[in-house]
Amino acid sequence: MSTRKLPPSFEPQRILVLRTDRIGDVVLSTPVLTALRGRYPGAHIAMLLRPYTADLVRGHPHVDEVLTEERTGLHAGLSGFLRLLREVRRRRFDTALVLHPSLRLALLCFMAGVAHRVGTGYRAYALLFNHRVYQHRKGSGRHELDLNLDLARAVGAGLQPVRFYLAIPDSARKRLLELLQQRGLNPEAPFIVLHPGSGGSARDWPLSGFASLADRIQEELGLPVVLTGSPAEIPLVDDLCRRMRTQPVRLDGQLSIKELLALLSQARVLVANSTGPLHMAVAVGCRVIGLYCPLQACAPERWGPYGQLDAVLLPPVPPCPACTGARCPRGECMELISLDEVFAKVRHQLLNRREFEEG
Repeated sequence: MSTRKLPPSFEPQRILVLRTDRIGDVVLSTPVLTALRGRYPGAHIAMLLRPYTADLVRGHPHVDEVLTEERTGLHAGLSGFLRLLREVRRRRFDTALVLHPSLRLALLCFMAGVAHRVGTGYRAYALLFNHRVYQHRKGSGRHELDLNLDLARAVGAGLQPVRFYLAIPDSARKRLLELLQQRGLNPEAPFIVLHPGSGGSARDWPLSGFASLADRIQEELGLPVVLTGSPAEIPLVDDLCRRMRTQPVRLDGQLSIKELLALLSQARVLVANSTGPLHMAVAVGCRVIGLYCPLQACAPERWGPYGQLDAVLLPPVPPCPACTGARCPRGECMELISLDEVFAKVRHQLLNRREFEEG
């Protein structure tokens, strides 16, 4: 529901979509671009992102321009905000969808003189929007992707069925091929990816579990295991490898976002915590297994792999309102997700992937 109806002649010419948070959030926002392009094929559509997520959207067939907000550099502080404001104002956007609820972004669109500003209605700064969508994101039981599409519907743009269009350039596929061949892995043969970190976005399944899972996949299923992670997660993967009996293929700290997309598009299954690469995998058609903590803010109903919620595993404990401190008050609840459960899910997803490919 919006506070102001769109005029009958509403036909935006220049649209800005704003999402300046993390990788998973951006992936789950990209269907909005498709919805807008379908409804307004002649409009100029731009997206404002953080620099490290920008490559997710570059090359997307339904976006014309990618802008970045460098909060720790060019756009830091008041002077940086004013610089960003000038950049946005100069582009004369007539419509803005603020998918990332933020006072800074709401103020940016208001001060830039964007005529139609769409955002959530249940925030103190909602008065800066003139088209408010009243949705309780927390505890709504609805997926973040669907909540994002609610804002697109406020300007008359729907999307059914939901589709992702994350571009993978030939250069990324070629670089991935070289990396896999250097490590003795046949890129045409099936393999499974494990991503043991989450960048601090959630409580993780123990490394001992990932190590034992990797060993069982390689010993019992005869499939290679590829380990991924950010450059900051290299020590984490070092620790994981020390716990393993078998030898994995390590690509942690070596892949760009586009190269990671290329890897996930070829993988049979990804096993990961609640983290951005899980959503990247879904977007490129990879089967996934999501290992989720019981923290309410990470609920899979909102943040799970879209269309694959049956692939989520949770520890058998009640939901937690908050997770504080280095230790889990329930004695590390993520350890309650058993290796047998995860391995069984891997086998199930491999079967689903085979049926999908044969169909």
